[in-house]
Amino acid sequence: MSALPHIQKEFRNLTRDPPAGFRVELKDNSFFTWTVWFTGPEGTPYAGGQYKACMTFPKEFPMEPPTFRVLSSFWHPNVYPDGRVCISILHPPGVDEMNSEETAMMRWTPVQTIRSVLLSIVSLWSDPDPKDAGAPANVDALVQYRNSRPEFDARCRELAAKSLTELPPDFEAPSMEERVEVTKAPGNTFDYLASDDDELDDDVDDDFDDFNAPPAPPSATSGSADPAKKYDEELRQLRAMNVGEGKSDAELLNLLVKYRGELASVIGDLC
Repeated sequence: MSALPHIQKEFRNLTRDPPAGFRVELKDNSFFTWTVWFTGPEGTPYAGGQYKACMTFPKEFPMEPPTFRVLSSFWHPNVYPDGRVCISILHPPGVDEMNSEETAMMRWTPVQTIRSVLLSIVSLWSDPDPKDAGAPANVDALVQYRNSRPEFDARCRELAAKSLTELPPDFEAPSMEERVEVTKAPGNTFDYLASDDDELDDDVDDDFDDFNAPPAPPSATSGSADPAKKYDEELRQLRAMNVGEGKSDAELLNLLVKYRGELASVIGDLC
């Protein structure tokens, strides 16, 4: 199974319809490495900061999860000193016998989307002391958060201010509103659709024919594209997994619209 078509689809979906406070870009025109910009969420000591991160995809994607590394200076119990984020949804599939708090459903599964990863990371910033922090990536940050909250908050705010001094001159902050948007990379889009080592099949190439086209007019049902088209692939995956037996396509599409295509959330609702 080639990872490239799956990664291309995730990139297309996130450039057209990014989560609030996030923007993704290709790094060095490679679909396997993304630059991710994110805004510190309001109500947290990270608010006001504009942070740079890197998401790297393995050749085994979507069977294996990507990695997420914050490149800006960051202080959080679940962020290693080198910026790697430790979160259940990015842990390999299976069960960790050393962590009874983390179930297999909390870890990565091939039906997860990168949108759900980004939204989970936002939740992590809002909850620096999660239940699975028994083995934190940054012990000092966790101890400070528990024992000296004012100092923890002050350090996070200091780094948030520092992040603003490290932005490129032409930086554009990610939108804090959910919207459909097409982001065109510099140069010809098809210059970076495939490398010499990665050839796209006709179906994938056709899928990108409208990459630079304006988004479709919003529909009354989903607020963006026609849900039957937007979530066609997700609907097929649900049917292939025999999820939602007894539910009509319309009912499943309503759930996909409700959860913005996050299969894990749809499956949880149905179960």
